[in-house]
Amino acid sequence: MLSYKRQIEIKKSAEKAHQTIMGPNVDNENLATYFKSAGLAVINADLSDLAATAYTLYNMDKDQPQIVVENALNHRDWIYMLAKELGQLILGWDYQVNQDNPQVIERVRQESNQVDDIDILDYPFSDGSCQLSTSNPTEAEADLFAEYFLVPDATAQPILQDLDWQTLSMARLIQKFSLIYFINDHIARNRLTTLIQEVSQSK
Repeated sequence: MLSYKRQIEIKKSAEKAHQTIMGPNVDNENLATYFKSAGLAVINADLSDLAATAYTLYNMDKDQPQIVVENALNHRDWIYMLAKELGQLILGWDYQVNQDNPQVIERVRQESNQVDDIDILDYPFSDGSCQLSTSNPTEAEADLFAEYFLVPDATAQPILQDLDWQTLSMARLIQKFSLIYFINDHIARNRLTTLIQEVSQSK
């Protein structure tokens, strides 16, 4: 369980990142384009035989992070993984660089025609048998960062007010936020719960 203080720190980091990368825009559907404009390469790859949904690589030749995401994910989950990987980079955890994973490095080179010197950072988000526990603090931090990055208060509170939220059911609000922010229903519910509480307390 993240402390309230840590939650606020992550929220601020996520919203600052959103402002820097996307400004006032809410079109998360085009998140990869914003990332590329900010100097973050995004690569699609078939990671099915690696039991992973995303990795962050560091291209030392280009001095640039490269986020590799499983191309079989539906687009909303694909966007979410981009945001989680960004959280990994921005929150600044102490990663170990692993140069002994030729299988992954070779796969990325094949997928992206990448032949430069690449190190793999040793923290794949995995699914199936390799998935980290949801109680793991680092996983919780990444989840929270992604949610606030994709749905920052600065844009979400005005949208909520414009929707006349008190007259709508939670199911209807979730549907609207999912469409507006191009997120799945789980993220929409989490953010709406917090937003409604904040807006109600401000009255």
